[in-house]
Amino acid sequence: MTRLKTKAFTLIEIIIVVIIIGVLASTALPKLANQVSVAKAAEAYSILGTLMRKIMECYTMAENMNQCDAVAKLPSFAFPSSANFVYSYVAGASATSATGTASLGGSTADVITFTINVTNGSVNKLKGGIFSNLKQ
Repeated sequence: MTRLKTKAFTLIEIIIVVIIIGVLASTALPKLANQVSVAKAAEAYSILGTLMRKIMECYTMAENMNQCDAVAKLPSFAFPSSANFVYSYVAGASATSATGTASLGGSTADVITFTINVTNGSVNKLKGGIFSNLKQ
């Protein structure tokens, strides 16, 4: 009687494969998490950039920041609904600046803020929380 040879993986081979997969996953997951933050920040940058352009457009037409102190007064602009961010807009008390903020899920720590000086058009961009280390 002849013995049939079965082909199968040994336990040590399976353990080595599991270890290799674990090492690959441990290096890939932090990079994936960072890319998710970058994608979310790109949404906020796009919307806040549009807001800043609309503020400058309103200020250029009205020549008075009081005419541009609410989103409803800005020409053809409204904050879009977002699953990621809560957006806000505040005109500065000095009537020369305005601030747009995107806060991740309404958080007070994870925010991206654009402040515009309408007299010279400069925009100051601040990032906080999980966005503070982004290179964008």
